[in-house]
Amino acid sequence: MAALQEVTDAEKFADAAVATWHDVCAALSPIIGLGGVAALYQRSLSLSVAAYPWLENVSDYPPQPGDFAALRSELSQQTKADAVAANDALLHSLSQLLTNLIGASLTGRLLQAVWEKHGHTVQDTSP
Repeated sequence: MAALQEVTDAEKFADAAVATWHDVCAALSPIIGLGGVAALYQRSLSLSVAAYPWLENVSDYPPQPGDFAALRSELSQQTKADAVAANDALLHSLSQLLTNLIGASLTGRLLQAVWEKHGHTVQDTSP
């Protein structure tokens, strides 16, 4: 009989975070394309590495657009608190970048359903 592996809180959170990123990708890709979403994601990673150096491991392997496996892997190896803080920083960076490109109002409209679905507060998109 195989031993059952206990899923950690960080692993559960990593799965939820990746689901959020997939929904972000689905919301934005019709507007800016998968390549545009991938570029914003990579830029968000690079902006967040200073506070969360282990995110460098994610940006070392640029994913195919919509592939968040490296992010899931890194988040699941952290404490839940660190994983939550890093993912929040990534989402905030993405929101800020998008706001700078298309404005706060449109950013809010595009991402509001994602934030609501995943229990996030509406991101502050002020410049």
